Amino acid sequence: MRGFGLDSIDARIITHLQEDGRRPYTTIARDLGISEASVRQRVSRLIKRKVIQIVAASSPLDLGLLSAQIGVRVAGEKLQQAAAQLAALPEVDFVGICAGRFDITVGVVCRDREALFDLLVDRIRPIPGILEAEMLLMLKVLKDNYQWSPATDVSDAD
Repeated sequence: MRGFGLDSIDARIITHLQEDGRRPYTTIARDLGISEASVRQRVSRLIKRKVIQIVAASSPLDLGLLSAQIGVRVAGEKLQQAAAQLAALPEVDFVGICAGRFDITVGVVCRDREALFDLLVDRIRPIPGILEAEMLLMLKVLKDNYQWSPATDVSDAD
């Protein structure tokens, strides 16, 4: 993570915020032995550089919605354009270009089966360059965790 300009303090701040995104900066500062102003500046910089987001995470299934992952194969020259069009769809909450069987993985949340059908058949499959779209419907989520630790990947640059 050195390439992103993060040091061990940044990593430890991220860990605190993963545990509780509303944790007071005074608490984080006290635990890390730095000033509250330093924590505030570092968090602001991490947000501005899009290294972190502080959001409320909800569970689509617990809200009565449908959640699915869609593996997409794309003609090589259309990869970037297809990914951009997928990312622009309002039901899409994740788009990643990947290696393996699929070129793109897409996370979607829909209100019901009709909306999911419309999204997959009428709006995703017709995107130019898409060769295949395979859907995996989430029936039950056993783990959805944002608490990986960047602290183990950062050497102390201080």
